[in-house]
Amino acid sequence: MKKNVLPSTLLLLLALSGCGGNPATGPEPAGPTPNPAETASEQAAAPSDAPSVEGLADANSGSFAFLVDQAKGDVVLPAEEPADVEALRAELGGDAATYALVTVQNPEGGLTLDLDTVTVSTPEGQELELRPAAAVIEEWGAAANGGEADPDVVGLVEEYSGGALPGETSELLMIGLFPELPGTLRTVMVQPSGGVEAVEATVRPES
Repeated sequence: MKKNVLPSTLLLLLALSGCGGNPATGPEPAGPTPNPAETASEQAAAPSDAPSVEGLADANSGSFAFLVDQAKGDVVLPAEEPADVEALRAELGGDAATYALVTVQNPEGGLTLDLDTVTVSTPEGQELELRPAAAVIEEWGAAANGGEADPDVVGLVEEYSGGALPGETSELLMIGLFPELPGTLRTVMVQPSGGVEAVEATVRPES
């Protein structure tokens, strides 16, 4: 009889110890329920995972976004060289240039958006300026022709003149009189015409 009672007692003790658990090693009691408002605030304050402008080591893939009032813009730096502009630059003997293409979505009811400059700066403090293509092409023509009108120059100036019209998506070509961009940029600033305050264009994550 004792042979049958001893295993049953052991099994009963093991079962009881497994159900009760050890208070020292058992799960801690649940904490207070988080406040949804505080959680949302903490999430909003968390830093973005998007790369910074200074972190953009490869300037050949730079795409930057900006907002002026309701007009949304994108700056591609550097942009592909326009064949017609490059051919004229070479013909007129202009120095090597860097191009930026600014695409602007300007909603209905707004004002025409013209740009004065796009300025890039490096961590070392160097600043490089790109200006509207029409103005730079005029300067190339004036320097090469002594101020005389050149039909090719006039044609390209007309083609690349104008701003971003309301209700349209426009492309604005900007030209910098320097051969290439630095490998790392700190900021990209867009200066609209008409005394509007300059805005910073921020690097897109896919850049």
